[in-house]
Amino acid sequence: MILRRYILKSLVGPFWLGFGIITFLLTMDMLLDLLDLLISKGIPAWIVLKLFVLGLGWMVVLSIPCGVLVAALMTYGRLSQDNEIIALRASGVHLGRIILPTLASSVIVAVALALFNNYVLPETNYAFAGLMQEISRQRPTAEIREGVLVDDFPGYDLWIGRLDDRTGQMRDILVLDARDNPNSPRTIMARSGTLRYRPAEGLLTLDLRDGEIHEADPSAPDGAYRRMHFTSQSMNIEDTSDRFRSGGNHQRSQREMSVPMMRAEVNRLRRESTRQDSLVRAALAPAGLDDPGIIERLDPTLAPPAPGRALLAVLARLTGRKPPASAAEWSAEQRRWVDLATSRRREQLAFVRRANEFQVEIQKKFSIPFACIVFVLVGAPLGILARRGGLAAGFFSAVFFVFYYLCLTGGEQLADRRIMAPWLAMWLPNLVIGGLGAWLTVRAVTGGLPAHPRKGQPA
Repeated sequence: MILRRYILKSLVGPFWLGFGIITFLLTMDMLLDLLDLLISKGIPAWIVLKLFVLGLGWMVVLSIPCGVLVAALMTYGRLSQDNEIIALRASGVHLGRIILPTLASSVIVAVALALFNNYVLPETNYAFAGLMQEISRQRPTAEIREGVLVDDFPGYDLWIGRLDDRTGQMRDILVLDARDNPNSPRTIMARSGTLRYRPAEGLLTLDLRDGEIHEADPSAPDGAYRRMHFTSQSMNIEDTSDRFRSGGNHQRSQREMSVPMMRAEVNRLRRESTRQDSLVRAALAPAGLDDPGIIERLDPTLAPPAPGRALLAVLARLTGRKPPASAAEWSAEQRRWVDLATSRRREQLAFVRRANEFQVEIQKKFSIPFACIVFVLVGAPLGILARRGGLAAGFFSAVFFVFYYLCLTGGEQLADRRIMAPWLAMWLPNLVIGGLGAWLTVRAVTGGLPAHPRKGQPA
C-alpha cells in the first residue's frame, strides 16, 4: 500500500509538467487568433476568454495521453536512476507490482477521457462554433483580412485594401461578381464601404460608396464594354453556409456529435448508399447490362466501397487499364444509361466517404483515450531502461508522441479515401506502439531488462 501511494504520488508532478507543456504548445496558434480578436477586432475580453476555454477541449484530449507518457518515463527513469528499482527487486518486490499502479491509473484516465470525448467535447466544440457565428453575425468583417482575396461567398470574390477592424469601415474595395456570367465577372471598385448582416432576411449587405462598375460582354459581336459610376450602391450577398445563422439553426459537424449521433448518421448514409446502389442497377437494366461491375471497369476509381479497393483502382488507372471491348459496341441509348448509372455510382461513393468520415471520428473517441494505457506499457520499461528521468524522458516522449500523431493523421486520410478500414486506421498506432510496449513490459517484469548498476556505480 505504501509503495503504491509512493509511485502514484511520484506520477503527479511529471504528468502535469507534460500536460502543461503540450497544452501550451497546442494553444499557441489559437492564442494568436484570439489576441487578434481582442486587440485588433475589438471583441470584448470576456467573449475571447470564453472562446479560449471552449477551444481547450480538443487540446486536452491530445495533452492527457502525452502527459501520461511523460509521467511514466520520468517517474520510472528516476526510480531506476536512483537505484530504487534495484533496491525493490533485492527486497523481493516483483517489478509487476511497481508498474501495476500506474497501469491501473491509466485505465481510469482512459475511461474518463473516453467519457469526456463522447459527452463533453462535442458540446464544447458546438458552443465554440456557435459563439464564433455570433461574432460573425455582429461583426461580419471579424474574419476578413485586408489585402487578402476572400472567396467564401458564392458568386463573389472580395478584396479590401484597408480595413478598420473596430468600426468595420473598408476602403479601396474590389468585388468580382460572377453570379450572372462566371466566365466574365463584373468588376466593381469602390473607395469605401461597410459590410453588415441582416438577420431578418439572412443576408449580408455590402454598402459601397463612390465607385465604378466595369462589365464586358464576350458574346457581343462588337465586344461591348460598359463602365458605370455610382455614388452609393448596396449589394445583397446570400451566404449558403451557416456561418452567419443563429446558434439555434447551426448544424452539428462530426466533431460536435456524440457517438450515438454519429452512429445514427452513419446508418442514414448507409441507407442512402444502398438506395443509390439499387438506382445504379435500375439504370443499367434498360441498357441490357446486368453486371454493375461494368462501371468500375470503365472507371477503376468507382470501385465498390470496400477497404483497400480504392488503392487498387487507382493503380489500375495509372497502369492504363482500358475499358472493356464491348463498350465500343454500345448504342447511343446504352451509353446514356451507362452515364446515368456512373453518376449514381459517384453519388453512392460520396455517401460512403461521408460515412467513413463519421466512423473515423467514432473510432478516434476511443483510440486516443486508449493511448494512455499504451503509453504506460511503453513508457514504464523505457524509463527503467534509459535510467534517466530528465532529457532522456523528454526525448522519448517527443519521439513517441510525434510518431503517434503522424500515424493518427495519416490513418485518417487513408480511411477517408477508403484505402484502409476506419477502425484499423485509427487503432493501428495503438497496435504498433502497444505491441512494442507489451514486449518491453514483459521483458522488464521477467528480468529481461538490466537490473544491476553499471560498472563503477555504487549499488
